[in-house]
Amino acid sequence: MPELLLELFSEEIPARMQARAADDLQRLMNERLLAAGFLPEGVKAFAGPRRLTLVATGLPARQADRKEEKKGPRVGA
Repeated sequence: MPELLLELFSEEIPARMQARAADDLQRLMNERLLAAGFLPEGVKAFAGPRRLTLVATGLPARQADRKEEKKGPRVGA
């Protein structure tokens, strides 16, 4: 199964903020993957002084097909 590796580089992240940033990244990414229809086996985030990294394992190779209907303005508008 495919994996997702996301690595965010930044300026110096204070040590007291690293653990919280990694936890927030993990929680938010897991929520977004589930909302998009992906069911990862695991999502793990890591933090360092200049980067945040996330690894999502066990993702499906492709997203399930779904049908969406969006309405726009009338043709005569």
